[in-house]
Amino acid sequence: MTDEEFLIKLREAFAVEAGEHLQAMTSGLLELEKNPQALRRKEIIEFVFRDAHSLKGAARAVNRTDIEAVCQALESIFSKWQLQPVSMAAETFDTLNRALDLVDKLLRLPDVVKTMAEKKAVTDMVRQLGELHDPPPAPQPVPVKGRVCNSAEPSSPDSISSHLGNPAGPVPSDLPSAGPHLSETVRIPMAKMDSLLRQAEEMVAVKLIARQHVMDLRGLEDELEAWHKECAKVRDWARPSLGDQSVTALTKLGDFLDWNQNHMRSFAKRLALLTGTAERDERGISTLVDGLLEDAKRLVMLPSSVLLDLLPKLVRDLARTVGKEADISLRGREVEIDKRILQEMKDPLIHLVRNSIDHGLEQPAGRAQAHKPSCGNLTVAVSQRDAGKVEIVISDDGRGIDLEMVKAVAIRNGTLSADDALQLDEQAALVHIFDSGVSTSPIITEISGRGLGMAIVREKVEKLGGQIAIETVPGTGTIFRIVLPITLATFKGILVGTGGQSFVIPTTNVERIKRIKRDDIQTVENTETMSLDGHAISFVRLHEVLELPPRLQAEQGGFIEVVVLGAGDKRIGFAVDEVFYEQEVLVKNIGKPLLRVRNVAGATVLGSGVPVVILHAADLLKSAVRLAGTGRRPAAGALQAGDTPHALHILVTDDSVTSRMLLKNILESSGYQVTTAVDGVDALTALKSRAFDLVVSDVEMPRMDGFELTAKIRADKKLAELPVVLVTALSSRAHQERGIDVGADAYIVKSSFDQSNLLEVIRKLV
Repeated sequence: MTDEEFLIKLREAFAVEAGEHLQAMTSGLLELEKNPQALRRKEIIEFVFRDAHSLKGAARAVNRTDIEAVCQALESIFSKWQLQPVSMAAETFDTLNRALDLVDKLLRLPDVVKTMAEKKAVTDMVRQLGELHDPPPAPQPVPVKGRVCNSAEPSSPDSISSHLGNPAGPVPSDLPSAGPHLSETVRIPMAKMDSLLRQAEEMVAVKLIARQHVMDLRGLEDELEAWHKECAKVRDWARPSLGDQSVTALTKLGDFLDWNQNHMRSFAKRLALLTGTAERDERGISTLVDGLLEDAKRLVMLPSSVLLDLLPKLVRDLARTVGKEADISLRGREVEIDKRILQEMKDPLIHLVRNSIDHGLEQPAGRAQAHKPSCGNLTVAVSQRDAGKVEIVISDDGRGIDLEMVKAVAIRNGTLSADDALQLDEQAALVHIFDSGVSTSPIITEISGRGLGMAIVREKVEKLGGQIAIETVPGTGTIFRIVLPITLATFKGILVGTGGQSFVIPTTNVERIKRIKRDDIQTVENTETMSLDGHAISFVRLHEVLELPPRLQAEQGGFIEVVVLGAGDKRIGFAVDEVFYEQEVLVKNIGKPLLRVRNVAGATVLGSGVPVVILHAADLLKSAVRLAGTGRRPAAGALQAGDTPHALHILVTDDSVTSRMLLKNILESSGYQVTTAVDGVDALTALKSRAFDLVVSDVEMPRMDGFELTAKIRADKKLAELPVVLVTALSSRAHQERGIDVGADAYIVKSSFDQSNLLEVIRKLV
């Protein structure tokens, strides 16, 4: 290896190490800014000082004198902070963070800065840091709009020195280590890990081929057994039916048949032995491939902190830019996710956080008028939902989304008609947030206002095989829920046939596979529907969605195989010719000419060596809606013409978004107007703001449960006669009696829930 090649390798290692030091210094400065008088202040300064010193030394080793100069100035400041009390004004942290941003930009350059502009940036920063170390006579401080919550104004030397003398508190676990230490992990170049993962993924095809060989051998066994039975029939029939003149021929024929039978028995034994060996090989290969693939997956699994730790500084800088106060809480930093997913989710997550600060959080004065703390709060939580899935929740306590403004912008952009806007419920209106060009920002800024971000967010999430949902409460805040696969390597898929071709549908999007009779298909408002769990959903034929010719074969017995796909609150049944089986699927990316084809997510190769297309579930649902139309379909038990409930308004209260959607769908399909609330407190607020004809409520909810909500309704003179139906999982007699005691008009247990019962109860009460 030449000296130049070695230097390139060394700088690659330096870039990784420098990134770790920068992240540690950023976290330390944010902690100091939030709690400048914390008891562990001394330890934090020590950690930041050591990282600056280590980064300076590493920069010197690779001849990065520009980075070394900035780190030298930073080191001098932190060293001074260790020795004597200093003022920690917001402007001080602004300068330090700009210095770290500059170092981050310098790291992206292949060599030491050479242009005049780059040299000037480094020189100016070193000068500014020098002024922090030896400040000139300071003018009167000018208030700075926007700050990180809990950051203090400049503290007096006395107040700081009093804490310097205190005993050291425990070192927080999320702070960097005070020095080098032995670790059970090693740093591996990402290129090598990617290569290893690709090799392991390719072995899935080997496993599928081995499984196919076993299936082929079993088929041969079955054919051989059939031949043996037919041969025995011929032998038993031939001997007694022929005359004496053919005795010699028959003897020879019999001898041949005996020999042939013995030979075939030997062949069958050998074939059975070969089949058993192939089965053992298939199990062994499967075990090895699965183990190798899992190990390879772990190589590229990174804690979500890799992504989440970028957000605190982003929130700090954006809040100061727009003159707001904001803090962020991070949860689930330890949850591991495929680094490819983390990379793809970086931009969407940053956009959602920027939106929360720019659109969601109010100015301090506005928050005071709304009786909120001046400091807005954002929360980003990562949690593992079940095997193979992870959920990212981004929430804020801001003003919520203005649905009327969303509708107005959608109408102006031509994505929604004025008549349709009047019919939209809350969830349907929120979907238009993802339309390109829709933004609730009154002006276009460098932060937001162009209306492209949310469309890109949804596209990224769906490309990763995930789903995104929104919940918003005016004046309270907004929640974005993103569900993603933990890894992209392989997934389960269902092989189906339609239009004479085979396709794979990701199992994660399949809610059910059902066999229905042709007579079960009903036409409502020129749209075909089928019944699922007692209510109607759209029904389409997959070959029509994919624009394929129909298969010229009638379904046996008048039955149709249906694959029900779902996303959010949308359910559609897709008729297929055949449902074959479920298997592991290794995604093969499609080349650039076919990189983004509607309804197609990729391709895979079956164990037989036949390539098949993987269908894009989200695209299928959109295509099906266009094909089937968007007319409302009445559920089973819905009111018929002439039985209209005169647009009675029902309030549905449940802390589970799934239960809310289910109840809302049932009631709206029956012609009722529905408003939803997330708990008892939210429901009482809604009841005081407008009139309702009936309340349907869960019992177990945070802040205020259904029993307490019912009692408060009965205690209010204006609401005392309002019918209340409790729908809950609490089935004991004691709970039912309590429901009666507090004044509920009906008590329906979810385990025995039937929508026709609910609708019948509501008809009786209203």
